[in-house]
Amino acid sequence: MKTVNFIFGIHNHQPVGNFDFVVEHAYRHSYLPFVEVAEDFPSIALTFHFSGCLLEWLEKYHPEYLDRVARMVKRGNVEIISGGFFEPVLAVIPDVDKVGQIKMMNDYIRQRFGYEPKGLWLTERVWEPSLAKPIAEAGIKYITVDDYHFLGTGKMEKDLTGHFITEEQGYGLSIFPISQKLRYAIPFKDPQETIDHLRQYVTDDANNAIVMADDGEKFGVWPGTYETVFEQGWLRGFMKTLEENSDWLKTQTFADYYSGHSPKGRIYLPTASYFEMSEWSLPWEAGEKFSDLVKEFDNQERGDEVKPFIKGGIWRNFLFKYDEANWIQKKMQHLSDRYHGIDSEKVVSADKKDLQNARDHLWRSMCNCAYWHGIFGGLYLPHLRHALYGELLKCEQILNKIEKRSAFHVAELDIDVDGDKELLITSDNILTVFAPHRGAMMTELSLLDKSYNVLNSLKRYREAYHRKVLKAGSDSANGSIHDNVMAKEEGLENYLKYDQYPRKNLLDHIINPTVTFDQFRNGEYYEDSDFIQGLYNCSVDKKQKTIRFSRDGWANWQKFRIEKTIIYEKSVLKIHYRLNNTGEKENSFRFGTEFNFAMLGGNTPDRYYMADGKKLENPALNSHGILTDISSMSVVNEWDKFRLILKAKGTDEFWYFPVETVSLSEAGFERVYQSSVIVPTINVSLKPGEIREFDLNLIVENL
Repeated sequence: MKTVNFIFGIHNHQPVGNFDFVVEHAYRHSYLPFVEVAEDFPSIALTFHFSGCLLEWLEKYHPEYLDRVARMVKRGNVEIISGGFFEPVLAVIPDVDKVGQIKMMNDYIRQRFGYEPKGLWLTERVWEPSLAKPIAEAGIKYITVDDYHFLGTGKMEKDLTGHFITEEQGYGLSIFPISQKLRYAIPFKDPQETIDHLRQYVTDDANNAIVMADDGEKFGVWPGTYETVFEQGWLRGFMKTLEENSDWLKTQTFADYYSGHSPKGRIYLPTASYFEMSEWSLPWEAGEKFSDLVKEFDNQERGDEVKPFIKGGIWRNFLFKYDEANWIQKKMQHLSDRYHGIDSEKVVSADKKDLQNARDHLWRSMCNCAYWHGIFGGLYLPHLRHALYGELLKCEQILNKIEKRSAFHVAELDIDVDGDKELLITSDNILTVFAPHRGAMMTELSLLDKSYNVLNSLKRYREAYHRKVLKAGSDSANGSIHDNVMAKEEGLENYLKYDQYPRKNLLDHIINPTVTFDQFRNGEYYEDSDFIQGLYNCSVDKKQKTIRFSRDGWANWQKFRIEKTIIYEKSVLKIHYRLNNTGEKENSFRFGTEFNFAMLGGNTPDRYYMADGKKLENPALNSHGILTDISSMSVVNEWDKFRLILKAKGTDEFWYFPVETVSLSEAGFERVYQSSVIVPTINVSLKPGEIREFDLNLIVENL
């Protein structure tokens, strides 16, 4: 009888730093009920992948669940596949860490499930040809990616019925294509549609295999799916349907099919991910055009025909689309270089455990979710970015100790690989990074003992999907999250404001007196100078713990000079400004120095504003306003037990407001607090040759 093989794969993952209640919800609504159903179908072959981040959580809170999975593996119908342990995008981490994380996962699977993994789940299916070598070096025989990768080589859908072999420098690796049609059908359409699709591929030799491998969260966590998949019985019905058609439809694991069937041929895949990623990774304007083009062909019923030949962006685009993502990734890369540069043989025995911990923190920081953004919150979620910074800073503290770095350490290097060097300064407990070529702004302010980056903010980016916000409703979801357009609150269109500059510290604003506070906070004004992102000269006096920046530029179309000096004292940054009118006419404007404080909560009672030591009438960090006749403003974080005080005597006004973004998540459009901005401003009116000086102190206090 003619038959076809069906490979059903489930990938379960939760990011490093996700809230326990969110993971528990996913466990109760997806991971557990899926296994409860699967246990009743010992004849149905399944392949599972669990990210190491999720496995650590399950070991802590629900080890009995992993015991159940292990019993399913033992009875022979379930395969466990490997991956980078902490779910990194393998393409953008160092090769030594690629191999290390895969081997770490291999060891865990072997010890916990008694299974020798041969396959690998490729995070977000981000493929680059160079990956074949390190993946094969880690002992992996096969991976799975979307059929879109294959179609881009000229392969036809009818050809994608098994695994193909690729190689890099002679290292072979087999690759299975995932059917996009089945990804969109399961679990959103009647099981019979899947059966009808699979029936097209039956053969006498039973050599064809069709793959559906996708996120486990779509079975219960995605909006509306718990009701359909479990309460209404979609999954149980699907399993029964597979059983009922078992005379011609054979379910197999990747491992079973791989061991019994040779490759369908040789393949060299282009750099790619799944099709949706090629739109998400584009800047907004190109993203809009790409989306319109895809819709145009879909309306002509030519989508399937032309999509293989439409090339959008690649995953690495996120590293130029979002400066904040690039900074995390390059900081991770820098710390990896430091870690692997340590000769472990020369590390004293007392520090060897520290070195192991440094590696674990480094690898956790590679978890992919906060590096990019598509239909899930990802990079836009401050707590996910905060978790990565926490891991990076814990790693950094350990490396500082092992390397015996001085209490005041200065390094000059191009850490973010933008062609210009940054200045990295560690002074006791405070880590600061400056970009002299970008307005001498402070790009990182980290409290090492708290493992907390105060500048973990995100500027307000324009996104291609923002044009859909006006159409978004609050109706319940129905179907795939790719098709739903919902909003978590009304009026989100009023928050579609965009920033011209990064949300960092010591941004030097030259503000025309006619610019209002609301225009400034909404980014609806013009910066009348070239200082804010211009090149500053820089000098360092290590003995005096002093950094000096200066720039000759223009303000109000006249020559002007700004000098700013930062002196490091224990828990204090003393900042001195010197404004010099080097032009030929009097120059008048409002000068403001921008500070950002990312406190992870805009409206929580344990994080709030103070002015001159007293709580504001409305102290919430998502409030806004103008304060006069004060000399200091503070942001207090009781949860993390610290306070940051900004003292600025002689200031005319303190402007303060939140940075709130509008982003897309699986549950719809949402407003997210990113940081609180404080801008001490002074009114400047200088005659030619006249100078104005003033001082700011940024003080860190533990609570």
